[in-house]
Amino acid sequence: MCRNVDQGIAAIRDQAAREMAACGIANAQREAEWLLLHVTGRSRLDLIMKPDEPLSATERERLSTMVARRCAREPLQYITGTAAFYGRSFFVTPDVLIPRPETEELVEWILEWPASELTGGLVDLGTGSGCIPVSVALERKGVACTGVDLSAAALDVARRNAVQLGARVSWVEADMADPRLNDLVGSEASVLVSNPPYIPRSEEATLEPEVRSFEPGMALFSEPDPLYFYRVLTRQAPRLLRSGGHLLVEIHADAGSAVAHLFEEAGFRDVVVRQDMAGRDRMVHALVTASQPQAHTSAASS
Repeated sequence: MCRNVDQGIAAIRDQAAREMAACGIANAQREAEWLLLHVTGRSRLDLIMKPDEPLSATERERLSTMVARRCAREPLQYITGTAAFYGRSFFVTPDVLIPRPETEELVEWILEWPASELTGGLVDLGTGSGCIPVSVALERKGVACTGVDLSAAALDVARRNAVQLGARVSWVEADMADPRLNDLVGSEASVLVSNPPYIPRSEEATLEPEVRSFEPGMALFSEPDPLYFYRVLTRQAPRLLRSGGHLLVEIHADAGSAVAHLFEEAGFRDVVVRQDMAGRDRMVHALVTASQPQAHTSAASS
């Protein structure tokens, strides 16, 4: 693309958009503009006020490479290395899921609670890019936030986001099912939050190629038991949370009743299923009770 060096930035954007549209990109015009602005550092005002301004040879080459990657259906966020979440720009790589608007709603629910509900801090299991603990730490100064992930590469991304955005967050590399997790995390928290893998493998073929071919499968797909990670959370929550602490999870749209029933059977109280903005079951909240078995010091009890 962009073989005519005399083309201005507006014409180059439009040419890129045509190429991307031909590859099946739904919002090709808007995405072509984002890529152009990312490559050049220009603003949308430049496109309006200086549409005939040319690109340098280096800029044309970079844009051409990015358009080709997008035509191969690589997510825009991985190409630019940035994803918007809760009003901020997060660094992302293929080692982490791209943050979704539904997860913003999970953060919003946490921030609805008074500060007194967060005094013991927050632990995020399967933190990925760190978007949940970083956002909460920035929105609620003084709340101790911890992100846990099995992937060292994901934690590198999360740490970078915390540094770039100025958030104080602790990071722990561990399996969320590790019975010694409470020792690794430390003191009892007020909130345990998780957006665990919950897509059944049977749905893999139905996903967009951007998701199916590029996002990390270990963060997307559930075990053969679709409730596996929620069962893990029922064991870990009494260990990691103080009595009356909040367990808050994101779920598959079809799993609301099943996860709620699982939490109720495990002895949690005030179990609530909340829908996302699209009207689909998306989050489940529960409170840990004093009567639930605790295992803060003994891995043998798991």
